[in-house]
Amino acid sequence: MKEILKVEKLCKNFNKEKILKDISFSLNEGETLCIIGPSGSGKSTLLRCINNLESIDSGTVIIDDDYLINNGKYSDKKTIQNINMNTTMIFQEFNLFPHMSVKENVTFAQEKVLKRSKKEAEEIAIQMLRKIGLEEKKDFYPCNLSGGQKQRVAIARCLAMNSKLLCMDEPTSALDPELVGEVLKVIKELSNENKTMVIITHEIAFAKEIADRIIFMDNGRIIESGKDVIENPKNARTKEFLKRFNYSKGDEVMKLEDIEPKEVFKYFKEISDIPRNSSNEEKIRNYIIDFANKRSLKYYTDQYYNIIVTKEADEEYKEYDTLAFQAHLDMVCEKTNNSDHDFNNDPIKLIIDGDYIKANNTTLGADNGAGVSIMLALLDSNIKAPKIECIFTVQEETTMIGVKEIDVNKITAKRIISLDCGKEGKMVISSAHCMEWYGKVDIVYEEDVDLDDYYIYRLEYSNFKGGHSGGNIADKTRGNPIKLGIEVLSKISNVKIIDISSSGKVNVIPREFKIVFAVDKNNFNIEDIEEILTQQREKFSEESIVFEKLKNIKNTIKIMNENTSKRVINFIYNFKNGALSFDENNNQILSANLGAVNIIDEYIRIDYSLRSNNNNLKEDYLKSLRKQIKDNKIDIIWSQELYGFEPNYESSLVNNVSKLYERITGNKMEKIITQGVLEGGFFKNRMETVDYIAIGPNTYDVHSPQEKLSIPSMKKTWEFVKEIVKLNFNENKQ
Repeated sequence: MKEILKVEKLCKNFNKEKILKDISFSLNEGETLCIIGPSGSGKSTLLRCINNLESIDSGTVIIDDDYLINNGKYSDKKTIQNINMNTTMIFQEFNLFPHMSVKENVTFAQEKVLKRSKKEAEEIAIQMLRKIGLEEKKDFYPCNLSGGQKQRVAIARCLAMNSKLLCMDEPTSALDPELVGEVLKVIKELSNENKTMVIITHEIAFAKEIADRIIFMDNGRIIESGKDVIENPKNARTKEFLKRFNYSKGDEVMKLEDIEPKEVFKYFKEISDIPRNSSNEEKIRNYIIDFANKRSLKYYTDQYYNIIVTKEADEEYKEYDTLAFQAHLDMVCEKTNNSDHDFNNDPIKLIIDGDYIKANNTTLGADNGAGVSIMLALLDSNIKAPKIECIFTVQEETTMIGVKEIDVNKITAKRIISLDCGKEGKMVISSAHCMEWYGKVDIVYEEDVDLDDYYIYRLEYSNFKGGHSGGNIADKTRGNPIKLGIEVLSKISNVKIIDISSSGKVNVIPREFKIVFAVDKNNFNIEDIEEILTQQREKFSEESIVFEKLKNIKNTIKIMNENTSKRVINFIYNFKNGALSFDENNNQILSANLGAVNIIDEYIRIDYSLRSNNNNLKEDYLKSLRKQIKDNKIDIIWSQELYGFEPNYESSLVNNVSKLYERITGNKMEKIITQGVLEGGFFKNRMETVDYIAIGPNTYDVHSPQEKLSIPSMKKTWEFVKEIVKLNFNENKQ
């Protein structure tokens, strides 16, 4: 069997630190090699060296009989170009061109690099898109695709190049958990077709299934390799790593207390035992007071249960500027239909699932429990640092009253780092301005109803994905069941609502919706809506959409009159929902969420919100929304406005933290504009000179029962925070 890849004694240094140490292995044609190991072990750097994206300090790499480097000496330019043609790379973050369609993304390199004609490139592109099940998306742009679809397009782009070696760097790590399967399915099919692949992955069960050979790396070295590394590890370090996956025979399954960073997860476990839904933060605040008292740390608290804990500077850092970290104590409380969890009294039941922590049928509370845990670990550490202020706020997920009312005069720091980002390697430098409303429509019922004149139907949507109304709103695979249901009713003449209800909150994409309605027997054609329902079922094949005629209706049933029904249906149908506008860098900058609709006493309550990072777009949307409110006579019974903040690309905080991240990881830190509402808008509005950013570990599906927290990312974020506190932000002393 032909050898496609051979690596001998490869070494790589960053700033004199050895990152890769004498790496040697080989790969035959048609084999799949999976590389596993903890974050920071050198896996990604190794793959980047093989792909000539990082320079190699010493060693030999041979690809398809050509030397990339031989005993530390690189080959000539022509040979390297030939190697580059035979090696393709699939990254964690897709790297699609946002201004090109799916088809154009797949044809571009074919035309520019392989010099194929446009016709030939397009034919191959269609073949590859058909292979990965995305031919129908060929004219879509990346912003209209889910994460899983984007990654499949990235795979199609590589396949179109017909290279000898396909490399993948954690191809599912940037995906929400429910999208991982569709990408793994494509990779498995490629393995079955004997594509030669090197794959870095945290999906241990998947690696066990498809790999011809597995390499376990740690601290820049290959610790162990072979076919049965996962099932029968020989090395103690490999066994320790695999405990959490329950594959290491004869060893106890890893507990949360055993997982690094232990000092952080200790506190994550402790705060998960304390109920902390919004407006119920007294217990968690008292826990932090007790924490501070036991360590003789100064603290300030208020009537709202905000708390600021201060750790004084070590002697050698007394001249450094004070630095503040911030996180909120409360969490969104959502659970599955079969869960009997009581968020007011029950602890969150934590589950370790491979490289992730999740909860048992509830939200996890990693938003923002991850940040709270890191701050507690920092306050409890022996790290030499300047004066640190840890700001714990309340009701961030609902009223924002904590940050609105906290005494900012108690904060001496001029730089605040929030730990509420949720994406490791990214820095939030701008968050959205958010407006939220509860509207109502008073119910007027029909009088003297003869039920024999009507058919009664139930339309119910369930098991939709839900999610964060800012972070997940652009993912069209999620769908909004309220909008979908009202779309159906909008096609029926003289429809009259009997009952209407949904799950969700104003800041959560709804997962369920039910409406019972009456139609005139003499003026209803079921074919008018069957086509719409068929289309919806095809698009949301994993979710449940039930439409049925109800029988044995009680004579006491009340039917809303046509005017009441029409006002509700018209408003929801015309409400512009979802991701509505993007900037030139494909940042989502305008979105709206129809969050909930329910009957409360004698009125229908509709919850909805708007998020914007652009004032002009916000005002245009509000003009249209106000007209809809007026036309349908929606009474506003509650509203709130949450401040956003503008980006400052040149601040010392942004620049110093960015440079530190690049120095530590070798990668640039991405600066992002988020549709999430962070407390930074209020801090910046209330504090004249404060600078504010947000960072944090990878969390997925926050605000839903599928929420989970990445263990490796938590470790990297903790290590990063420990380095941040050593920075001197005083520009006069730089």
